[in-house]
Amino acid sequence: MTLWRNNRALRESTVMPGAHHAGDAASAAPDEYSQRLRLRRFVLASLFAGMYLLVLAIFWTQGKVGGDTLIEAGVMAGAILFVFYGVFRSGLNLRSADPSLSGWQLLSAVFTMLFVLYRAPDTRLAFTAFFFIALMFGMLRMTSRRLTALGTISIVSFAVTLWLRYANNGDVDALRLDALLCAVMAVTFPWFVYIGERVKRLELGLAEVSVELEDVEDAAARDELTGIPNRRAINRAFAEAKRRTDGSLEPFSICVIDLDHFKRFNDEFGHLSGDEVLRAFTRTVQGAQRAGDVFGRYGGEEFVQILRSTDLAGALAEAERVRARVSELKLPVSRRLGPLTVSVGVAQYQPREAIVQTFARADAALRRAKLAGRNRVEC
Repeated sequence: MTLWRNNRALRESTVMPGAHHAGDAASAAPDEYSQRLRLRRFVLASLFAGMYLLVLAIFWTQGKVGGDTLIEAGVMAGAILFVFYGVFRSGLNLRSADPSLSGWQLLSAVFTMLFVLYRAPDTRLAFTAFFFIALMFGMLRMTSRRLTALGTISIVSFAVTLWLRYANNGDVDALRLDALLCAVMAVTFPWFVYIGERVKRLELGLAEVSVELEDVEDAAARDELTGIPNRRAINRAFAEAKRRTDGSLEPFSICVIDLDHFKRFNDEFGHLSGDEVLRAFTRTVQGAQRAGDVFGRYGGEEFVQILRSTDLAGALAEAERVRARVSELKLPVSRRLGPLTVSVGVAQYQPREAIVQTFARADAALRRAKLAGRNRVEC
């Protein structure tokens, strides 16, 4: 749940004195993750090379590519992949302004395909298709300006390859066909870059909207006064705890907590002071809360705890600790009206029952605690 994201961010932004070594170790983890991500992307690039070689093999079966050219292309692709893999594994790529080496990978793929095109003109169709696929990979990780520069280098290199081949064989008809293909690529390439930039902006906009929706959802799940989960979030946590228990038989229990005679604070000091008492109570309970448990405001001065991996005996002990801590709380009011006390009703969830039944048992226990004189825990 995103409900505790602000608390997590606060913990992550807090720097303890003398914790520089721990911070260095923590910062190493994102770098390691990024390097693994780059290696996974490199694996995709390797699959791209394999697909191209497979297509060349099909051309070879039709007599459009010589066996020597196919073998040489395979050796070139293998050598290039081996070098890039070594660079990534050794960490040398981290010295580059682009640790993903996207530009170098793109140019390596293009020049390998141009070598094949020079040796086997009939592969021009494969070159065109795989050239734009390579540009799509680059589009995801490069700025439009850089992609434009690399694409321009590729198209100019393509034109030079065509001219060199014509200089060797003097085939005018092939030159005309290749020149038309080069012209089509030169005309369509800017539009490809433009559309790619629009797609990236759309993706960025969707990401921003997603973050905003998470913020709205987060705010909708928090109690405005105390900042803890509200009734809506508690009901969601109930359903989650029920699914977990029904699937694994891991117990959980709930505590329904009510502030005794809370109305006196509003009557004596006003609602603003009453709000401060509620916030002080909330901080006290949160300060002793276990990781994984949920504590929220159900309504008014009634609060709920959901205790994970806790049977009835454990929940009674936890409720008693809360009751004792609250009775010792120093209240933010101008004069004392006696200690703040709470009554607590406890119940353990029984597998497969409706959550409303569990809550009803805890609520009935709360009423017994109040009838027995308040400042008590009952089950």
